[in-house]
Amino acid sequence: MEALEKLFGSAARIKTLKFFLFNTGELFEKETIASRTKISSRILQKELNLFEKIGLIKKRNFFITKERRGGRIQKVRTKGYETVIEHKLFTPLQNLLVKNSPMSSNALVQRLSRHGKLKLVIGAGVFIQDMDSRVDLLIVGDEIKENTLKSTIATLESEIGKQLRYTVLTVQDFKYRLGVYDKLVRDILDYPHQIFLDRIGV
Repeated sequence: MEALEKLFGSAARIKTLKFFLFNTGELFEKETIASRTKISSRILQKELNLFEKIGLIKKRNFFITKERRGGRIQKVRTKGYETVIEHKLFTPLQNLLVKNSPMSSNALVQRLSRHGKLKLVIGAGVFIQDMDSRVDLLIVGDEIKENTLKSTIATLESEIGKQLRYTVLTVQDFKYRLGVYDKLVRDILDYPHQIFLDRIGV
């Protein structure tokens, strides 16, 4: 990441790039992008202006549904940004930033270990560049503090550029599901995946 920061100028630029390279075919308000990338509004606007200027993203109006006071639902016209996948830099940038491993397995396990007694961590999807995977991350352990885990997951998402599909199971639940050939577990184990931590003996 340090080398990429030097190459692209800043961590904020890399985060913004990854966000648009991962999330194609959708329009996002600036506030949504700032929340998911954890970049300040001022810095993010500079990056958005740059990417819009070179034609990698474009801004246009669209409608979103918002809940008003009293529970009233209303369609609101707003402005958002979307990726221009036809841009000549789209594929080269995707190859460089998306298809590289988001982080080392040791770093990932270390960050997740703060939230409970981990026994098994398996990566798929974004972690092995297989966007068709049902789950990106399977976390198995006991005494998992899911509220604090969500915060770490959100930080990982901001760094990777994509919302993670993850599942948390207790050791007992995982072993039961494994024994009854549960579809979710089999969809992970029977298809390409990477084991980051295994204290169960999978």
